[in-house]
Amino acid sequence: MDERLIELYVRRGRLRERIGAQRVLLERDLAPVASALGVADQGVAWLRRAQAYVQQRPGVVAAVVVALMVWRPRWMWRSLRWAWFGWRVWRGKGQQARDLFRAMRRTAGPPSPSPSPSPSPSP
Repeated sequence: MDERLIELYVRRGRLRERIGAQRVLLERDLAPVASALGVADQGVAWLRRAQAYVQQRPGVVAAVVVALMVWRPRWMWRSLRWAWFGWRVWRGKGQQARDLFRAMRRTAGPPSPSPSPSPSPSP
């Protein structure tokens, strides 16, 4: 074989070994992040189930809200005020985050094509 081609294959093997070692280190270092993301995923799943329940049973939700308004009116008004405030903040910051990500995508441009992973042998 061509000496240059052998050198390329050896270099490729070394790079693959280094990449494998870096993946192991990255997996070890990101383990705490993975557990936190797992908890966040469970929270999002719970919120989606709650949303589906509310959408499927609007009568039950309305009955609970009316019952709470009769039973604990002061608590309900205070809770509704905080919920309204939280919703307004979330909506405002969500729009700002979308604008930021849109601007970042515009400045990043299209992704560059990756080079071919294996060299072709020359005759």
